[in-house]
Order: sequence, then C-alpha cells, then structure tokens
Amino acid sequence: MSGLPLSPLVPHYGHLVALQRALGLRHLGEALIPHGAHLCVLDGVFVSRQLRARQRVGRQELQRASVRRPDAAPLLHALQEVHARHPAALRRVLLYQLIELLQDHSQGKEAATAVALGVAPDEARALVHAVRALPRLSPAQRAAAEALEDEWEHRRLHAADRLVQELPRAAGQDPLLDRRRRQIAAALRDAGRTLAAAARLEDEGDLEAAGALYLSAARLACDAPDALRGLVRTRPDSTAADSPAAGLGPDSVALAWPADPDVQAWRVIRFTAPDASPAVLTDTEDSRFEDRRPPLGSEVRYAVLPLRHGLIDGPPLVSTPFLAAPDVADLRFTEEPGRLDATWSRPPLAAAVSVTLTGPDGRPADTLSHDGGFTARTLPPGTYRARVSCHYRTAEGRNVRSPGIEAQHTVRPWPEPVRSLVAAARYGGVHFTWTGGADADVRLVEWPGAAPEPGTGLFPSSRALPEPLAWPPADGHAGVLLPPAGTARVTAVAVLGDRAVAGPSVHIEVPPPVTGFRAERTTGGLARVTFDWPAGTGRVTVFREQDGKRDLYPVTRSVFLREGLRIPVGPSAVRLGATAEARTTGTTVIVTGTEAVLCADIAIAYRIVPRPRRPLRRRTAAVRVTLTCPDGEDMAELPEFVLVARGGARDPVRPAHPADGATVLQVTGDELRTAGTVERELPAGAHQPPFALRGFLLGGNATSVRLDEPSPATLVIR
Repeated sequence: MSGLPLSPLVPHYGHLVALQRALGLRHLGEALIPHGAHLCVLDGVFVSRQLRARQRVGRQELQRASVRRPDAAPLLHALQEVHARHPAALRRVLLYQLIELLQDHSQGKEAATAVALGVAPDEARALVHAVRALPRLSPAQRAAAEALEDEWEHRRLHAADRLVQELPRAAGQDPLLDRRRRQIAAALRDAGRTLAAAARLEDEGDLEAAGALYLSAARLACDAPDALRGLVRTRPDSTAADSPAAGLGPDSVALAWPADPDVQAWRVIRFTAPDASPAVLTDTEDSRFEDRRPPLGSEVRYAVLPLRHGLIDGPPLVSTPFLAAPDVADLRFTEEPGRLDATWSRPPLAAAVSVTLTGPDGRPADTLSHDGGFTARTLPPGTYRARVSCHYRTAEGRNVRSPGIEAQHTVRPWPEPVRSLVAAARYGGVHFTWTGGADADVRLVEWPGAAPEPGTGLFPSSRALPEPLAWPPADGHAGVLLPPAGTARVTAVAVLGDRAVAGPSVHIEVPPPVTGFRAERTTGGLARVTFDWPAGTGRVTVFREQDGKRDLYPVTRSVFLREGLRIPVGPSAVRLGATAEARTTGTTVIVTGTEAVLCADIAIAYRIVPRPRRPLRRRTAAVRVTLTCPDGEDMAELPEFVLVARGGARDPVRPAHPADGATVLQVTGDELRTAGTVERELPAGAHQPPFALRGFLLGGNATSVRLDEPSPATLVIR
C-alpha cells in the first residue's frame, strides 16, 4: 500500500475537524459506517456490511448516511462538497486521520488497533504495515499540512510556500503533495517575473502599465508584499472621491469607502513603513471597517481591494497617509479665582501628554500637569494659548509626538472675596456687616439648596447668582432688614462684571411670634403669665428683668398647658416677655416675642379703727389709710382714695362702685405721699347705722396701685 497522504489537501479542513469533534468522532469515517460495519480504504472508501457486498461511499451513500444520522448532517453535507470537488479527496482525508490516530496510539503497529478504529479486518494489516514506513509529523508540521490548501486556494503563495517547506520531502511518498509543491514554486516564479517587469515599467515612469502588472502579480500571489506596495505606489490619485476616509479615534481607526454592488467582498490592507510588510486586516462584505489595533506612532495608509471568489479582482482604493497618533479630546478650561484649570480626555494608549501654556506676552506660563489636565495659578489677566500633544512609543522604541491641538482662554480679573460676614439682631430685624470685597459689588443672597464653598468662583455670575435679598427695611433703623418667619441662609457674594466669588454664609432664624402675652401679680410674690402657644414650637423661654437682673424660665408646651406658669417677682417694677426658642444652633435669632411691664407693688390699705366708748355718747370710728411703696419707687401720680357708704337696710350691701353710695371720706394722693398714713374720723350723723363702707381708688394710675381691703365684716357700722 503506497501513496499515503502527508497532508489532507482539502480547503476548510479546520471546519471539517470542528464539526467532527463536536460529534465526538475519532475520525470522519465513523459518521459513514452503521453499527457492525467496517471501512475499506485500500482502493477507495467502501462500507463493508456482514452478508452483504461492499458499498462504495459516494454521493448517494453520503446522502443515505445524512438521513440515517441527522445529528451528523452538517458534517456529511461538508463531506459531500469534498467528494464533489475530487472523488479521491474523501479517501485522502480519511487516510490522513487514520494515519494520525495509528501513529499516536501506543499499539498503533498492531492490526487490532486499526480494526478497533473501524477498518475492515482484511485490510487492517496492510494499512498498519504501510503507516510504519511514513514519517511521523510534529504538531507544527501537522498544522502546516492542514492549512496548506487554504493558503493555496486563496493564492497566498508566500504563506503556502512557507508551509510546504515545513513538510518532509519524500520523493514519491505523496505524489499529490509533490505536485502541489511544484505548482507553488512555478506560481511564485511567474509572480516574480511579473513583479520584475512591473518594477522596470515603474522606473521608466509608465505607472499605468506598471500598475496593471502589479495587479497581475497580486492575483498570482495576493500576499506578495512587493505587489501590494506597487499597487499603492502606482495608484493614480489617492485623494479621489472614492478613496477610503480614515477617522482617527482615541485607540482605533474607522475606515469607510463607497459601496459597489459589483464587488462581492473587500480586502482591507494596512501599510506602515516602506520596508514593512503590508498587514491584511480582514475580508469584509461591508464598505466600512474599524482597525482596533493600529500601530500608534507610525504613519499608516490603508488600501481596500475588491475580491471575487476570494481573489483580487481589481485595483485598490487607497487612503491618504496620516500619522496614527491621536490627540487629546474635549479640551476644556475652567477658571477659579487665582487659578486656571484645563481638562481633556487622554487616548488610552498614549505614553504621555505634554502641554505648553503661552501668556499674552509670548512667554510660557508655569503649569502643574496631572492625569487628565493641568493647573496654572496666579495668572495675570490676558489671553493664554495652550497647545497639548500626546506622545507614543513605537515598536522600534521611537518617541513620536502627535500633531497637537491648540485652544485659547482669556483670563479676566476676579473680585476680592468677602472674608467674613456677621449678622446681628437689632430692633426686631437683622443688621449685616462684612469684611473684604473691596472694589466689588457685595450682594447678600439666599441660595437655593446648598450654598457654594467660600472662595468658589462663579462665571458667568448673571446666570449663577440668585436675586439679592428683598427683605423690607425696619422703619427708623437704617441698615436693619426684617427677615420673614422661618430660617434662611444668607451668603455674601462679591461681584465684579460677569464674575463673582462666593463668600461666607450665616444662618438667620425668625421663630414664630408669641401672641396674647399677659402678666399679673398674684399673692405670695408671684406673677401669673399667660400667652397663646406658638404653633410648631416645642419650647418657649419667658424672661424676667427686674432690679438690673435678667432671668430666663424655659417652659415646654406640655407643662405649660397642664400647670400654667407662675414666676416669682419682687415688689419693684418688672418687665416680662416670651420668645419661641430657635430650632437650630449656631444661628442668629431675631426675637419677635411680646412683653408686659408690671409696675412696682404699690399698695394703699385702709382699716376701720374703732374709738373707745365715751359716757353718754355713741361709739365713733376712724379710717386709717396707709401707703406702702418699695424703697426707691416714686410714682409721679398717686390715685385718690374715696370711702363710700351705703345704708338703708337691716343688712346693708357693700357698694359695688364709687357711685353706688355716698362719699364719706376722700384722701388725695399727695396727702398719702407726704404723710404715708392718714387717719380720719368718720363724720358723725352722715348716715344712720347700719351702713356698709367700701374704699375705691380713683384717678391716674388707679389700675397700677393695689388696694388692700380689710375683711368685709369690719366695714359694717351698726
């Protein structure tokens, strides 16, 4: 048995193996034989069944096998294409796989091993004997043997020649492989002669004829680098409208060219240095392609060649050469007081980014570069120009700079910021003072949401700033504003032209007012305080100012409503008031509470003083009126004391008011201020007993002076 194959020599052999392995088959013949049958391979491919004659494996047998094994239909259809290409190709592929299995098997020299692989017993010994004489292929040689026909089919002659050189040379061992070897060599010689003729024409200046020969050479050997480079060199116009447009991105190149319905597919080729081999990137049916791994830092050029049945079918479309060195994108400037920042998007494969900032005087300004931008500080006003370039390191180790991009920015003066802001509560409002902001328009604004940090630049301020405070002024108090109830955060902003700088902020709180505040003295040196509890307030503070001291009495709502509020007060005048407490700490509180003033505890007391009985006379009575006033208190006008009598009944009723009876005694306020105590007898015969007496205070400050009355029983005269 001779002529065993060293290579399958069928195109798309890798696809066949992939389908076979997906079915778990050791070799392709296992898809052909039913259970209990064997393969005969000595003089063709036959299926040997028991008690039946051998059946040659041809188109009909392959079709029957695909019906018998629907799971293997894709593989069997592929084998039909192999058989249709050449009737002997199926036997060649099957023998190639059986040889590999026997050579790799530890007992491959025994006929039983071949029988176990499905070979007919009467042919197993001859097959094993023939395999022993074959050279054993290394993994690299097997890869070359299996890829050889694909390279030959697509006219990649240089690749095919490299593969065939790796296979062993055994004259007469594999006649078909020897023939393919001679065909490759002859085709390369033809391509070489054509290239030489094209080069002579190019040197003579006949570019059109040279281009035609370069195209012929490329059709003979489509991977001939000289042919591909010659096609590009002799292209009449690389700037024609049908040339591919190349868009350089951060890490890729996007190609697009006009579609042509007469072209089946396109081959995209990348050219770099003149002495570098062109790189075939892809074969595509689309009229666009993205090169995701361009040689950054190198000058590149792209060509797309029309294909028909996988072969070059016309001259290429050639792009304009360009440097594959992407620049930064989205260069932007942001400005802060005393600072200029620039940011950009850096290409991911750039080794470094350099920047030059030139000032209005033409001199470079100092910059602090960082990943993704730079910062320059204390720049004087003027127009600055920045040039940003990317650096790339090529495969040869060269440092290549991108063309770079330029942008300019005008720096204008910023206002001096407000350094401090103070809010003071005055006259029921707030008065603001600040430092800094010289030569700037200082505005007080209430920022919606969170206020910017002090020192933050705002540009342009016309769009960034809220409206100034619209709080009304306090009547008669210049510079005092009346904030609305609630809380507010006021920020000072220094404005100069269309630029502004945020300053510090202060918190203002106006608690809800305390209404209905009333206070009155009670017994035991206490004052009873009442008011309407303000809504939304958890605690109210009542203050007492008396004798130069101020005391605070905080009270919660639950205690106030349950127990009321009584505050100890002395006899001197006292001022009382109440304010709702602020909800937050660290704020300027604008007090909106109400007050009440209790005058000093001045009292006028009167008593009926009985006189001793005299013989033959009726007992008489006197009235003693006494003024009690705290030390240091001097009321400008004291009320007049009047004593009213009411009789005419067995049980007289006390007078209800000064006109409800006859006035029997009057003591002026001046008399009481001078004497302190005035005692007078009741006029005799004014009233016939029994009658009831009652004293009243009349005149100025009558409501502010307490009348200390005796027991009603002592005021009845009988």
